[in-house]
Amino acid sequence: MPRTSGVPALGVEQSTTERPAPPSRVERFTPVLRATGDPRAERTRQTIFDAVATILAGRPERVSVGDIVRVAGISRSSFYAHFASLDDLTAAYLRVQFAGLAASGVSVRPAGESLGSAERAREAYRRLVAQLLEDAPLYSSVLELPVARSAFDDLVGEHADHLIGSLLERTEVPVGIPAGLVSAYVAGGTLSLVDGWRRGRIDVSDDELVEALVALLPAWLLDERPVGASPPPPTPEPSGR
Repeated sequence: MPRTSGVPALGVEQSTTERPAPPSRVERFTPVLRATGDPRAERTRQTIFDAVATILAGRPERVSVGDIVRVAGISRSSFYAHFASLDDLTAAYLRVQFAGLAASGVSVRPAGESLGSAERAREAYRRLVAQLLEDAPLYSSVLELPVARSAFDDLVGEHADHLIGSLLERTEVPVGIPAGLVSAYVAGGTLSLVDGWRRGRIDVSDDELVEALVALLPAWLLDERPVGASPPPPTPEPSGR
């Protein structure tokens, strides 16, 4: 995966563009820890997630169960009591990370001036790409395995859906275009570009990827209604279903 900001990469010039501060570990993990009714089990899961975050902060090439149990200070049997495999852990960890990503919302400018649609999209994509960079070693270890891969695809798609939903509230959908198709189209394109970039098939910097994702959004989607205008009526679904 290309890396040009935040994390050094050999032979790649580093970007000086500032990034929004990522959510803290507590902000990311606390809302979605599974309520098992057993405080000890929840503490162990928290310890495992914290160990993963600590390992990733060191930018290893890959992550293993051995690394995790060593940093967490637990036994392998304790790890496997909570997760069937590293694949299973990665899927759970991704859900936690993306929950924190969604919970962080979109920032508001000083004096209550909301972000415009283009900047709102840009910030959402920046957060997504920054998260992918942060978790890259974990992806390289298991993202081709079924459970983690399915979670990754679903969560990137949901992130795009959330963004498109917020943009659709601020614009008028052209006649004959069902809003649900817009969301599916943009989510699919986002996943395709992000995955190609992650695998190195798309050779651009993280900043260039963000700008491409914004530029490829339909122009009408970023064309905001005048302040105070009524929301557009729902677009009728095509007949024949």
